[in-house]
Amino acid sequence: MSARAACETESAWTTRVWRGLAEECARVFVPPVRAIRFRGLRAVPLAPACAGLIAAFAVLQHTGPGWWLVEHVAAVYQALPVWLIVLRLPLSMLAPAPDLPAWGAVAQVLVVFAVAEAQLGRWRTLLLAVCANALTTLSARLMWVAGQTLGVGTPQIDAYELDTGPSTVVVALSVYVLLRARAWRLLAVTALAMALETLLAPNLAGREHLVALGLGAAAYVLGDRIPVAVRNRRRRAFL
Repeated sequence: MSARAACETESAWTTRVWRGLAEECARVFVPPVRAIRFRGLRAVPLAPACAGLIAAFAVLQHTGPGWWLVEHVAAVYQALPVWLIVLRLPLSMLAPAPDLPAWGAVAQVLVVFAVAEAQLGRWRTLLLAVCANALTTLSARLMWVAGQTLGVGTPQIDAYELDTGPSTVVVALSVYVLLRARAWRLLAVTALAMALETLLAPNLAGREHLVALGLGAAAYVLGDRIPVAVRNRRRRAFL
């Protein structure tokens, strides 16, 4: 193959890749943009509400009484008793994350929650968010216990690391939306980013993000694939 033909082949491949990414982005982002254009923020009320709570917690933690409030209603550490972690779980995903600036958390939640609400519906988004936060926190607990008893999992120091923030919820919701939209390229980029994060910074948050990847895929199977398969089977049974 000549150099010119090779360049033309590479250019055509690059064009297909970028065209595919553009089509996937359109399938993911156009529905929420249309919904907000026609109905305003009423179309995606969870997104501004959760982002507002994150911003409020971020401001409060810089005051004495506010820090005490955030620490005692939303802060989760694996060294805490399980019952206390469960009580703090609902607000822990909206509390400031240790490795993410407040503006980053607010931006993540605004974008991903808005897309998820438009693509999945409000109640499905909320249910997945709550379940993903709870299950990733539980997985962190199990990894810590495994590290103490079996010598595998996470080191003891992770038990005293603040385990809050919306990142695991954002990952789970993103995976569900990307699978539903058949955005395979964007999904591959997301999974690769999570894997690289775990390799480059093997901490508790990275491992929880991998768990969130699996939870998002499982939610898609349970929420979309299985109901469709059941409906198709029932339809064929009546034919």
